[in-house]
Amino acid sequence: MESHFLAGIGNIYACEGLHLACLNPWRVAASLSRAEAGRLLRALHTVIARGIELGGTTIADYRDADGLMGGYQDVRRVYMRLGEPCPVCQTPIARAKLAGRGTYFCSTCQPSTS
Repeated sequence: MESHFLAGIGNIYACEGLHLACLNPWRVAASLSRAEAGRLLRALHTVIARGIELGGTTIADYRDADGLMGGYQDVRRVYMRLGEPCPVCQTPIARAKLAGRGTYFCSTCQPSTS
């Protein structure tokens, strides 16, 4: 995800939102149709709202102001699930470097031609 088009989305929620929207992480933002951009926006709203509802994501050491762990890591679709089956199609989740960040995706649900 290109941060100069949409800033403030962390790596976890970017991977999750792109998967939910069925968009390939390598798509150039300017190439998205209006419908695809809308789908991505709705997906990001969904994953961020769920993350807030669950108190964030504790992968390593995140704690909230009360010292509690978040719960979003328990419902992640793709992030840090390398080799695990996609929750939609059962294809193993893949990982690659994109713009210096680890990106997790499903090659079936997020095809490069989308």
